[in-house]
Amino acid sequence: MNNPLSNLVNKQFELVHWKGMNGTVYEFQIHPIGTEYFPKPGVYIVCRNLGNGSFSSIYVGETDNFKRRLTDELHSHHSIDGIRGHGATHICTLHVPGSLSNRLLIETDLRNSLKPPCNKQ
Repeated sequence: MNNPLSNLVNKQFELVHWKGMNGTVYEFQIHPIGTEYFPKPGVYIVCRNLGNGSFSSIYVGETDNFKRRLTDELHSHHSIDGIRGHGATHICTLHVPGSLSNRLLIETDLRNSLKPPCNKQ
């Protein structure tokens, strides 16, 4: 589904840094919700712009395909109601090539550090 108001991820982008529980600082690309993504694997953080140059995490996840998960299927995400309810404005993405285990290590590190409200089970 093409959204004419979307931003295609092939231009210059902003970076946001998120710190994991183990002290690692991860450099994510940040885009407004509605961006069309490329089919790359990685970790993503749904967040809210606080208006002062900082962001608050709402949900941390991983995917084998940003395009499928964040462009094509975001509307049916299992946490979409909570994500909307917390005022999500942006999605940060970190391309993580390789295996699922690499993505899960980073996702877990960030979840433990950021404690996003929509990851509560």
